[in-house]
Amino acid sequence: MNRRQSFLAAIRGEPLDHAPVTAWCNLATDGVDGAENARRQLAWFVAGGWDICKAMNDYRLAPPAGIDTLHAPGDMLRFTGYALTERPFAQQLDCLRRMRDALPDDVPLLDTLFEPFFSLLFAVGFSQAAFIRAYRHEAAAMLEALTETYLDYIAEIRKVPVDGVMYATNACILPPSSRGINDAEFQLFHAAYDLRLLAAMEGLVRIVHAHGNPLDIRRVLDYPCDVLSWSDRLPGNPSIADMRAITGKCVMGGMDETKLHERSMPQIQAEVADALAQAGGPRKLILAPGCNVNSGISLRHLRCLREAAHGMIQ
Repeated sequence: MNRRQSFLAAIRGEPLDHAPVTAWCNLATDGVDGAENARRQLAWFVAGGWDICKAMNDYRLAPPAGIDTLHAPGDMLRFTGYALTERPFAQQLDCLRRMRDALPDDVPLLDTLFEPFFSLLFAVGFSQAAFIRAYRHEAAAMLEALTETYLDYIAEIRKVPVDGVMYATNACILPPSSRGINDAEFQLFHAAYDLRLLAAMEGLVRIVHAHGNPLDIRRVLDYPCDVLSWSDRLPGNPSIADMRAITGKCVMGGMDETKLHERSMPQIQAEVADALAQAGGPRKLILAPGCNVNSGISLRHLRCLREAAHGMIQ
């Protein structure tokens, strides 16, 4: 069974000798072009020997010219969407094409996409979340404009082609976290846009990544997706065993991304074994960190994770 077959078998719940394993890392790529971005991400993939190549997307949106942040509700109406020729989209698409050309045919390639609200906060500052939610009509226009851009972008990544998308959302974070939202805010500012974009990804493998903690992951249980990813080791979040009890979907996680770079080799092996035990074996499981790992992680740690996941350590 090659890597793409193993990836798809995990999603379908078919028998596997071992769970596919992957990890990802921010590599300071907003400051480089698509060619250098691809080079860094391919080097990370090769170093880890991963079963799945998840491309990071670190190109950040900028606000319209003349806006440094949101000072008045009308500022949101100036967000009228982005052209795919603009830097964040053009460079990421170039990166993906280069990665696909360089990767073996059997390696599944995943892109990363942040939900519209999440993406816009990168442009105006996360401290502006409450301001945006205070003006729902202007916020809706801004979110709608970016959603339309994202629909165009999804059509383009199909042509690369990518095998799937990790769709990252903050929509499950609960108060009292500074990024927490209530159920009404979830419905107004997240759910409708998430559902439109996930519907547009039909036919690709859709991984919904519930970012942050503490989480109410029930909010996305019924989203149209194939895999659920979250930081299962963080306080306030469900464990893999908890998720096994409430969903039949493939789950992705098992490793504490905040501590992986600090672990001893036996601790990494023990965490892999614990994740497999919670999941009841490798079916419908992709072993991975709950989010991006520390950029200072050693090659020795990466290889240990892969070897433990593949059952190469006795």
